[in-house]
Amino acid sequence: MSEQTNTAGRIAVRRVCCGAGMQRAAQAIAPFGVLEFMLGEEVRSLRPVKNDGIYPHKDIGEVLVQRGDAGIVRERWSFLGEIYYTVEFESRAAVVIMRGREMIRPVAP
Repeated sequence: MSEQTNTAGRIAVRRVCCGAGMQRAAQAIAPFGVLEFMLGEEVRSLRPVKNDGIYPHKDIGEVLVQRGDAGIVRERWSFLGEIYYTVEFESRAAVVIMRGREMIRPVAP
C-alpha cells in the first residue's frame, strides 16, 4: 500500500474495511449441512448447555443439557436474522433455547 502526500504535507491513509456481512455469512456456515429443523423432530445437542441465569430454580453455570442428549423441537422462530429453536429434553426435565448449529439430527440405526 502506498502513501500519498498532498500539498499541505499531510499523509493520506487508505483504509481497507472488512465487511461485517461476510463475517456473519461465515458464522452461518455449519459443518453438518442443513440446519433447518421441523417441529416435533428429534435432535441431539452438540455441546453442553449451561444456565446463564435465565433458567429458574437452577444455579448459574449449572449444566442443563449434556453433549449428545436427545430432545424434541417444540418451537422455531427468527430473531435478528438467526433462527432459534425451543428444544425439550425430557430426560433432563429441561426446555432450552438453541441455535441450529448447536444441534444435529440423530444417526439412523
